[in-house]
Amino acid sequence: MSSSNFSMLKRILNYAKRYKILLTISFLAAILYVSATLYAPKLVGDAIDQFMDAVNFKIEDILWIVLELLGVVVLGSIFGWIMNALLNRITYSIVKDLRIDAFHKILKVPVSYLDSHLSGDILTRIISDTDQVSEGLLQGFSQALTGIITIIVTIAMMLWIKWEIGLVVIILTPLSLFVAAFISRKSFKTFKAQAQIKGDMGGFLNEMITNQKVVIAYQRQSENILKFQHMDQELYAVGVKAQFNSSLTNPTTRFVNAIVYASVATIGSILIISSKGMAFGVGGLTAFLTYASQYTKPFNEISGVATELSNSFASLRRVFKLIDEEELDLEESKEELKIPSGAVEFKNVSFQYNPEKPLIENLNITIEPGMKVAIVGPTGCGKTTLINLIMRYYELTGGTICIDGKDISAYSRDSLREKIGLVLQETWLFKGTVFDNIAYAKENATLEEVVEAAKKAYADDFIEKLPNGYQTIISDDEGVSVGQKQLLCIARLMIRLPQILILDEATSNIDTRTEVMIQKAFNKMMEGRTSFIIAHRLSTIRNADKILVMNAGTIIEQGTHEELLNQNGFYKKLYDSQFQ
Repeated sequence: MSSSNFSMLKRILNYAKRYKILLTISFLAAILYVSATLYAPKLVGDAIDQFMDAVNFKIEDILWIVLELLGVVVLGSIFGWIMNALLNRITYSIVKDLRIDAFHKILKVPVSYLDSHLSGDILTRIISDTDQVSEGLLQGFSQALTGIITIIVTIAMMLWIKWEIGLVVIILTPLSLFVAAFISRKSFKTFKAQAQIKGDMGGFLNEMITNQKVVIAYQRQSENILKFQHMDQELYAVGVKAQFNSSLTNPTTRFVNAIVYASVATIGSILIISSKGMAFGVGGLTAFLTYASQYTKPFNEISGVATELSNSFASLRRVFKLIDEEELDLEESKEELKIPSGAVEFKNVSFQYNPEKPLIENLNITIEPGMKVAIVGPTGCGKTTLINLIMRYYELTGGTICIDGKDISAYSRDSLREKIGLVLQETWLFKGTVFDNIAYAKENATLEEVVEAAKKAYADDFIEKLPNGYQTIISDDEGVSVGQKQLLCIARLMIRLPQILILDEATSNIDTRTEVMIQKAFNKMMEGRTSFIIAHRLSTIRNADKILVMNAGTIIEQGTHEELLNQNGFYKKLYDSQFQ
């Protein structure tokens, strides 16, 4: 086993330590199960020797042996069931813990991690890879537990019956271990590649399913089918190679074990003939051959599950890689942001997603409490990036952003975000009731508060027309239209109105008539609050106190709507392009 696999095994065992009591009981059950199973050949050997001894043959002795054998079989079955039941519970409990840790991790990693990884690949790690781990662990745990005990007990029994032959078995057996270890190392590399391709396929499928309409609209079905076929062919080639490599283990170890079995049979037969059955009888040889088979069985079984184990280690590596991702600092020692007045200032702010491509450099903005600030500019100029920086989704590479004169990095992220209301252009609803989706922004929100927020967002009318009103089950994909989803997201903000508001194209999916009503609601909501409005529709920001015009990460113009039109600059060109 490689050092990396050994370290992963140690980590899995740390998870298993949480279930010490179940492990102890399953271990005791395994000892009793194996002991009962391995005592049976001894009884069979004794019965054979009884039949072979015509002089001292007694039917009572045979009947007693038969009763013992029945008792051993029954007890072995009971303890075997207990062992398997407990191992199943332990295995799936460990996998459950892995999934929970992986899910917790995606809620704690920086936004940059989620932005730079395919969502389908992350889903594959949490669901498919953990399933693969469970299959390998279940077989691995059961084979390891019973195998180790079987090896120890059979060695003891063979040495007890005839120690000379027992030594022959012990000396020859390591050959199968060396063969299995060599092939396992070879197959692990291919299983690692297989797991990676599965993750890539998961990401690609997620993209195709969520953007099917775009694919069809641009008639890219053929190209995407070819791309998927290429990925599938890669998976096929790697999978065949992985299965072939791992499948070599079982027959090669069985070949070595057959040599061991043949050696025992030959030496035992010679001993019987040379001593004329006095020192070593037929029953003893029969029992010995059974123990030789039982002794080599764990090696065969372990080699038989080598495929699952190699695949599981490859999947486990991907799961642990996610769990080991660096988390955001909880910042528990940092100051809590109290209710702010709303003064926001950017001082020489610089930021870049890519170190080689600066996006924002030396940006300076001063916003007074209660101001309505609109941010406009062409796509990719840095409008949404400003919002990401205020929310601390990304950290600055230079300069500071201050709220009420204090650097926002001095406050904990949770307290900062609690004081900022956010509505994004990309709507998001989870599967649940309309009530739950609106109340998501406020813990223990009442029905009256939810209805009031919906009315302010002009969403109450269509909600009441739904089959079950506020108790109607909806999701991001069904139950409501795109515009209605946006209204529900706005209602979610209405239920909790902090002092600073951010509206990132919040009315982009709403028809013109509804937009007018929403603007009235927004104007009332923004009274006395500092508001940032990112907008492409310049008609929605005419009454803003300050309009910031961005281009290539820089504020190139700022002022009121009328002032910017009179400057006859970049803003004027943007405005004219929409209304000419």
